[in-house]
Amino acid sequence: MALRCTLNRYLLLMAQEHLEFRLPEIKSLLSLFGGQFISSQETYGKSPFWILSLPSEDIARNLMKRTVCAKSIFELWGHGRSPEELYNSLKNYPVEKMVPFLHSDSTYKIKIHTFNKTLTQEEKVKRIDALEFLPFEGKVNLKKPQHIFSILEDYGLDPNCIPENPYNIYFGRWIADGQRELIESYSVKKRHFIGNTSMDAGLSFIMANHGKVKENDIVFDPFVGTGIFI
Repeated sequence: MALRCTLNRYLLLMAQEHLEFRLPEIKSLLSLFGGQFISSQETYGKSPFWILSLPSEDIARNLMKRTVCAKSIFELWGHGRSPEELYNSLKNYPVEKMVPFLHSDSTYKIKIHTFNKTLTQEEKVKRIDALEFLPFEGKVNLKKPQHIFSILEDYGLDPNCIPENPYNIYFGRWIADGQRELIESYSVKKRHFIGNTSMDAGLSFIMANHGKVKENDIVFDPFVGTGIFI
């Protein structure tokens, strides 16, 4: 009989470009690293917040070493449609999973991410203070903390109709960032030669990820010469 592995919930913060390629890229990379796409949401649409169930943090980290469609991934500790729902969710999160990151010898900081709305510093401090019920025993270190925690608030996609309260609020432990900086590093604008069919750097990386290209693989490119592949 096959053993069932325990799945943990993770929150992906997605980039708001190449929307049609985001889901195929994530599915391909999870398959490449021995994972499987298991969603805790029925649909994603254009939302930048995706909840996934993954068997290990290693798979989450490997995913972020390749993806250019995702900005960051967090171990999801709590989620709600209101502050009260979020706090209840956090209170139900297993304490034994929190303790390794909150003990007295550790350092940490808490960041606020908002999508489609800007908060004042006073509003940010108020949200952080409301988490005082969590068993933080370490010291705050804003420059080089051992652990980073984030509150992420979703105010929808319409910049012309921003709600007073967020549609969803998430809290989690930051795991890793994606490879978004590669798009700028290999930007077409920085190339010495640009042909008629030179491809956008972001799309090049996405295509390589869709193809599950690994180190030492051989890629056949029949249209050499104008930067279709990097």
